Amino acid sequence: MQRVKNDLYNKLIQHRIASTPVLNDNDIRIWGQQKNLVLQHYNSYLANCRTPNSFGPMEKHPYIDAYVNDFDPSRKFLLLGTFPPNSYFNNLGLTGLPNPNIQPNNPINYFYGNTADLWYYLFGLSEDQITIPVLQENLLNNNISISDVFAFVQRKVMNKANDSNYRNISVNCNLKMIFENDSKIETVLFTSGSLTSFLGNIPDTLIGFRWILEECLGGLNNFRITGDLEGVGPYFPLTVQGITNSVKQQRDGIVWWIKLGDKRIRMINLPTPSPLAALNIPGSPFYLKWVKYMAATNNLPLPSDTQINSLNRLYLPLYPTTFSEPYTKHYRQEVYSMALNNTLHLI
Repeated sequence: MQRVKNDLYNKLIQHRIASTPVLNDNDIRIWGQQKNLVLQHYNSYLANCRTPNSFGPMEKHPYIDAYVNDFDPSRKFLLLGTFPPNSYFNNLGLTGLPNPNIQPNNPINYFYGNTADLWYYLFGLSEDQITIPVLQENLLNNNISISDVFAFVQRKVMNKANDSNYRNISVNCNLKMIFENDSKIETVLFTSGSLTSFLGNIPDTLIGFRWILEECLGGLNNFRITGDLEGVGPYFPLTVQGITNSVKQQRDGIVWWIKLGDKRIRMINLPTPSPLAALNIPGSPFYLKWVKYMAATNNLPLPSDTQINSLNRLYLPLYPTTFSEPYTKHYRQEVYSMALNNTLHLI
């Protein structure tokens, strides 16, 4: 298990939350195979924890097993997240709802079901177009497999959805299949993070992926990485120095590669689809690279040193036929499209 927090887990016992599994990976996974025990656990939590901002129960990922066929290693891309917000509880037919610790909205009962922005950037879908069959059709048509890195979690505060809130985490070892010889996965898409944070310890998608390498695939010593855009190398060990070398190779890019034996897989850290995160995008090095790429492609003068310090105010408005407002939205549309079209090397 990762990020184990026994005092948080002990609150389940102290509050007599029924059907609480033993706090180890094997027992939690066995418990998770028995839907009646999981639902009993949730219902007991709802009955016993009604104080706002309470700790959470042990949660089993609601979609990994339900949509197991959408994690298909025969596809070209794999889109990964962490774990859904707890609003999915509203789709489980539980007693004891509403509860102040459960978010009140009813999301689409699917991966990223609460994140319409992602589906807009990935497929151009508006919120009223999003249904599970539509998402599955678009994923299949674009050769994208989907899953999440955490199979079980407990939340420090139940009604908070941020990744850093997760503790007592069991990772999704099914994802190790992408490194098998018959897997066709060529590219893993992350919607946050960067190679520089890969050896960190605050839960997020990229860290969860690293934990899978450590726990399910024999450890980091078996892997090599490179920041070379084409994946040619040289490759380095998955150490602080190896990551430092690979980040230098990236030259402010968002693509890197990981290798196990002869198996190479491209990693892409896409700009986050979150509207709140848009505020930080204009200061990112890759945003500047994209602006310069768009300028060169459209025969525009490159931004001056002064304009670089405030691209959205001093440079982009000068060329409205090339850069569309809101600029960070245009940027994410382009980058997501280029990731699927394998043209990010042009930036």
